[in-house]
Amino acid sequence: MSVYELAKRYYPRLWSAERIRALLAAGRLTRAQAEEILGSK
Repeated sequence: MSVYELAKRYYPRLWSAERIRALLAAGRLTRAQAEEILGSK
């Protein structure tokens, strides 16, 4: 399972918005992916 798939599955129940932003900063998610995840819930 990719980081993107895990983020979609676990945000916001287990992963916070801070964690999604940290993955973005680390290059594990693209900006579009992070915006989709954070905007979807």
